[in-house]
Order: sequence, then C-alpha cells, then structure tokens
Amino acid sequence: MTAKIKDIAYEVLAWLPVIGLLMVISAIPYGWSAYQRIGCYVLVSSYAVWWLATRQWCNFQWDKSKWLYVVIMALWAMLPIRQLFDATPPTDYYLRQVHLHAWFLYTGIIGILGFSDKLKLRHVAYVMLATSVVMLAHCAHLYFGTTEYGEADPFMRLNILRRTTIHSHMVTDLYANTALILGFVTLRRSSRRWEQSIIGIAMVLTWLLILLSEGRIGMITSMLIVGVSVMYFLFQKSRIAAIGSGALIVLMAIVAYAHHPHAIEMREGGEPRIAVWDYSWRMGIEKPICGYGLSTLSEEYVKKMYTDPTTMDGFIVPIIYHIPDFASQGKTMDTHHPHNAFLMYWLAVGIIGVLLLVALFVLAALLPMGSERIFLWLFLLALFLQCLLEPIGAHLLPQFIAVMLFVWENVARHASRADNS
Repeated sequence: MTAKIKDIAYEVLAWLPVIGLLMVISAIPYGWSAYQRIGCYVLVSSYAVWWLATRQWCNFQWDKSKWLYVVIMALWAMLPIRQLFDATPPTDYYLRQVHLHAWFLYTGIIGILGFSDKLKLRHVAYVMLATSVVMLAHCAHLYFGTTEYGEADPFMRLNILRRTTIHSHMVTDLYANTALILGFVTLRRSSRRWEQSIIGIAMVLTWLLILLSEGRIGMITSMLIVGVSVMYFLFQKSRIAAIGSGALIVLMAIVAYAHHPHAIEMREGGEPRIAVWDYSWRMGIEKPICGYGLSTLSEEYVKKMYTDPTTMDGFIVPIIYHIPDFASQGKTMDTHHPHNAFLMYWLAVGIIGVLLLVALFVLAALLPMGSERIFLWLFLLALFLQCLLEPIGAHLLPQFIAVMLFVWENVARHASRADNS
C-alpha cells in the first residue's frame, strides 16, 4: 500500500509542473495577469518539489539538443554583458528588454535540468486551440456587443478592439499559427473520430481569427501552414491531389494578400519598413562588430531618425505622425525600432547577436522530431517570417518563443529516449 501511495504521489508531482506550464501558455496572448501569475507560481513551485523529490539530478544526461538552451540563455546574457561596456547608463527601454528576455534565462535553466515526461504536444495543442477560439469569441463579443471605435472601418475596428483588449496582431497571429501547426500534429496522431472533429472545428475557428487579422505576414504564414500540411497528409494517398491542393491554397493566398487592406495601402503609399531597414543598415555598418549597446541605441536610434530625410519621408511622416496610437507614445524605441529581429540584435550587441539568433534557428531545426520534423520547421518558418518584420521583445514575446522551443525540445528528447530504450 505504501508503495502504491508513493507511486500516486510521484504521478501527481509529475503532472503539476505540466499543469502550471499549460496555464502559462494559455495566458500568453492576454499578457501578464493574475491568472498567468498563478500559473507561474504553480509551475515554479511544483517543478522545484518534483525535481527534488524525484532526485532528477541522478537522471541528468547531457545531449546535443540541450545546446539549444545554451543559445537561448546567451540571448538573454548578451544584453547585460554588452551593457557593462555601454557609456550610457541603463535606460528604461534597456531594463524592460532585459526583463522580457529573462524568460530565455528561466526556460534555459529548466530545459537543461530536465522536465516532466508527462508533457505532450497534444496537451499544448488542446490549450492553444482552445485559447485561440476564446480570443475569436472575445473579439466577436467586443465587435457586436460594444460600440467602441464605431467610427472606424469595420475591419480595422475589429483589429483595434483586439489590439487594445487582447494583444497586437504579431503576438496573436504567431500564437494562432502555432496552434494550427500543433493541431495538424494532433490530427496526424489521433485515430478517434470525435477528437479529430473537435480539433478540426477548433482549427477552422483559429484560422478565421488569423484571416481577420490586420497582419499580412500572419495571414500568408497561415496559408503556408495549411497548404504544406494538407499536401503532407495527401501525399501518401495521391501525389496529384497533394500538388493540386497545394497549388489551390497558394492561389488563395495570392488573392487574399492582394485584397488585404495593408497590402492595398502598401501599393498606394509604399512600404514604410523599407525606409526603416535602410536607416538601420546604414546605422549598423558604423558599428558592425560590437553594436551600440541597448541603452545607447535606445537614445541615438530615435534621435537620428528625425534628422534622416529618408526615414522622415518614408516612416515618420506617414506612420508616426498619422497614426494616433503611435504619436501618443512619443519618441521611444517601442514605436521607432528596426522592424527586424536580426537588425535589432546587430545594432544592440553587434554581430554576436545575429549569430546567436541564427544558431537558435539552426539548433531548433535539428531537434530529433522524426517524421514530424516538417511541423517543427513550419513553426520555425512562422517565427522566422515574424523576425524579419519585428524585433524580439514587446512585439515578438521572448516568453512565447522560449516556452514553445522548450515544448518542442522536451517532447523530442523524451520521444528519442523512449525509442532508444
């Protein structure tokens, strides 16, 4: 009886960190809240008890996949290390970025120490699909149940309500696209019709959330995810059907993009990011090796923007001066930034930042996922495309990136060990 009670206790201890992690994942799109705080408490406290009670240090094994966590932690460490050599005292922007990047540190430590084998991709899929459906329902309630921003265009009104109540389209689109990917993984593994039906309905609603977003890259990425996944499922049955369905979805993506409001604006007035990328590149080649330091950058980058004719005409005037939400925030790096994660790290810490971000993608792509590696690559593609347009921080949450890479690595490692045992 004592042995049975002990087994039950260990089973409960193994599940509690998973529950805490799933709570944190479900809260990510809504930002920091009491619910996410509780999830963090459950995760950290139960993980510490589980790790000590089950003597996990006796089971510690180093394998190649854990180098991913070294890179993840280095992405956090590079910011305070570079600050040691920055002539500008720590700015508010620097402190906020270090705080946001701290998730890289936390996740890296837990990843190296080891995590419960109870965590499965389908658990994360259920939670993320459910959260995406909740976001869609929340947006519908705000749109039809309130009169806020009633003077705005219907499409933009929906996105303004989502942006002000839930999160930016960068955060919600990447979250929902990842939910779609994990949904396809779960469909592939499931043999129960009722489960497949529920997941399928949730995926359709999740895709609708993305298609209604103002984010062009999020929409195009979702088309790629659906197209590649459908081709993957059909390829073993009929190559003609697989190629035909892929071509059809590509055509749909082209048509949808052509009629997207932001794409129409870009054709009429140009792409403001091009001016920012050009400015960032010119500024980066002045200090290509060590960068400016995040504190110095947060002051010089914004100040010099207003003396650069290309950026003034291509970005400041059409975007900052004409969008009230941006104008009200003033001259800060929150709105005046390189719109590219690689450029941002290059400017902040130099070439090491770019190399670490590249290493992150390479090491993650090499995780031992077996025949399902294509879905991991789709996630990395979605993340990479977002990194080309936004910096990691408040726009692409380090919390989400770190947690999702942790999920993929943890599941891959336990599956690999099970196959080898």
